[in-house]
Amino acid sequence: MTNPGMQNEVTAQQGHPEIEREIVRVSADYLPSPKEFHHNYQDETVVETVRIDAMTFFGVKDFQDRNIHKFFLEFESRVLENTSQTLEQLLGRHRRSAHFNLIERVTQGGGSNASELSKR
Repeated sequence: MTNPGMQNEVTAQQGHPEIEREIVRVSADYLPSPKEFHHNYQDETVVETVRIDAMTFFGVKDFQDRNIHKFFLEFESRVLENTSQTLEQLLGRHRRSAHFNLIERVTQGGGSNASELSKR
């Protein structure tokens, strides 16, 4: 019997059991919002997708005015700058959930016109 979001056992070529994770339950906080973001992702989802989805949920965008405002996910007290890694690469094979904080980093010295930063 297979339950969605649970781990299924698969036999590897060397005969050792290998765990295949299908779903990662993700949550994220963003201060000052009282709401919490919740979404399920496939383990091969890249961190950038989670970042964009969380930003959309909280109604924020990267932008530039006199300063550069960029949003990052924080995981276990570290800012995730490599957003091309997958959730499996970040969490390991056995973890099925993760909690992030969405944080804003402000860097001084942008242009004088307000604009949305290009998505990378």
